[in-house]
Formats: sequence, C-alpha cells, structure tokens
Amino acid sequence: MSGALGSTELDRWLDELARRWERYFGNDPKVPLPPERETAALDRLLKEQSRSESRSTADRFKLQQQLHRFATYRQLWQRQLRQRESVRGGARSSPETNEPAPAPVAAGEEDEIGRLHRRFTELSSALGAGRAVGLEPFRKALDAQRRQLEEKGAQVEGFEVVEDEGRVKVRARMRRRRS
Repeated sequence: MSGALGSTELDRWLDELARRWERYFGNDPKVPLPPERETAALDRLLKEQSRSESRSTADRFKLQQQLHRFATYRQLWQRQLRQRESVRGGARSSPETNEPAPAPVAAGEEDEIGRLHRRFTELSSALGAGRAVGLEPFRKALDAQRRQLEEKGAQVEGFEVVEDEGRVKVRARMRRRRS
C-alpha cells in the first residue's frame, strides 16, 4: 500500500485511542481531558485512507471494518460524555429546577457536600429515580437536616448517600450528645 498506512497500524492507533478514552472515563489523572484532538486526527486519517483508490478488495473490506469500529466507538464516547455532563450538572441549567448549574470544581477542591451531591445525582440517575436537585438546594436541605437533628440533641458527624428500596436517600451519621 503505497502512501497508505497499513491496517495493523490503524488498528493499533484505534486501540490506543480507545484505551485513552477508557482512562479518561476512569478518571485517570494522566488523562485529565477527553482525547478529542486524537479522535479528530484519527478521523481525518481514516477518511484520507478511504479516499485512496489503490486498494485490494481485502484492504477495502478491512478499512470498512475499521471505519465501522471507529464510528461505533465514537458514538459510545459521545454518549458517555453527554452522560457525564448531565451527571455533573454541566454548564447548563437543570430543566427540572430551572436553576443554573454550579460552576465546575477543580479536582481536589470539591467539599463533602459536593461529593455527596455528585454521589446522590449519580445514584439517582442510575436508578432512574427522582428528579435532579441543584447543589445549593441540596446543601440547604442538608444544613436544615443537621440543625433539626442537633436541636433534638444529636451530634451530626456527616452524611452518606444510600439506596433504600429503590430510592436514593441521604442519611445522617450521628451520635447522641453526652449531657
């Protein structure tokens, strides 16, 4: 194949790109951003290869398989990006609450309430339960719950997100105060 990459090379590039996307979705600190530039580069390369006319039938068949595999991966990656964006609140407002989404928080700066909110949202989404709750109403509800429990003599040590009979709940970790 003169002037064209071999199919094994293209397979290797596609495999490496798939691994980078997996690492990104797995929150690998070495891949903090989605590898969209690499995806676009491979897309251009595959399109360039498909325009090449000096291919045997077997090479054209292999290239069609690679194009199909790449398209399938790309759909998966886009769906996962949209899902991640909706779980994190994205930069849009929530249609249910009509509230602006909170500004994204840099890694390591998310507080306990933010982590609880993210866990609550992820679990709610996975279970298909309830509607989205913005971070500030979530924070206010937890503060109110803490005050109410402390007025009854409990010492709230923190909160945890749990699933109870198909519903997502936030449960206080507490102990009775000593008199």
